[in-house]
Amino acid sequence: MERKLLWVISSLVILILWLKIEPQGTEQAGSETLSTEPVKTEAPIKEPAQNSREAIVTEEEEAYFKSHPIDESKPDFAAIEDVQKRKAAFFGYLLPFVQEKNALLLEDRARIQTILDSPEPPSREDKTWIAALRKIHKLRKLGVYTHEDISVLLKYVDIIPASLVLAQAANESAWGTSRFALEGNNYFGQWCFTHGCGIVPNARGEDQDHEVRKFSDARESVFAYIDNLNSNSAYKELRNIRAELRENKQTITGLALVHGLENYSQRGQDYIDEIESLIDYNELWRFNVHTDEATNNE
Repeated sequence: MERKLLWVISSLVILILWLKIEPQGTEQAGSETLSTEPVKTEAPIKEPAQNSREAIVTEEEEAYFKSHPIDESKPDFAAIEDVQKRKAAFFGYLLPFVQEKNALLLEDRARIQTILDSPEPPSREDKTWIAALRKIHKLRKLGVYTHEDISVLLKYVDIIPASLVLAQAANESAWGTSRFALEGNNYFGQWCFTHGCGIVPNARGEDQDHEVRKFSDARESVFAYIDNLNSNSAYKELRNIRAELRENKQTITGLALVHGLENYSQRGQDYIDEIESLIDYNELWRFNVHTDEATNNE
């Protein structure tokens, strides 16, 4: 009898303890789950960064090229044995395209300044033009344009000194003799990312999909290169240097802007030093001819 009573009492004690402990165990398990499970938050969507060598020809430029045709023939630079004559031919071939592009940029700057100086609000035509410029330079679309929205364009719409253009062209195209210059009129190593848009580099890695863009002529290559420096986020520092020179009414030089090219090549500072040396050794500042009210170039 005593043994049976003890068994009943023991069973009751075990039942009471089980009822008391089990909820705590369940709660603890739940709390561990909450503390160890990472909280899932939606990551912000990031726009893909534009490649520092990406070449883009705008619709406006395509229309311009059609309405302003050029002679597409080019010198055979490799056949010119005399080094100085080859350099002279190279500079003489590309310089007119640099001057043409810079002249167009100065015209656009003048129009922007006229709009800013006018006491009247921008016309419908001006607004359409401003919207197109902002799109080209990857600035967000706006419904209403303030003075600041318009003036910011002056930082993007500006010249690239011929000394810098010619030095980079010489470096990137081996003085016009590279495969990409010969087959694709590409003098600046500019890339594209659509299959068949250009020439596949022999040294392209298996995980890469870029091609070196083909251009119809050298002018297209020069225009696309200058557009890239003026719009790509990789060259923000170059544009800052240029804007500061403008602000201080100082000369816009290739030797100054070259320090904003750190992202043009994986070689970084070594690449900058090389371009700087090309400008100095070949005295390329002598080709800078564009002037306006704000500055003289080198």
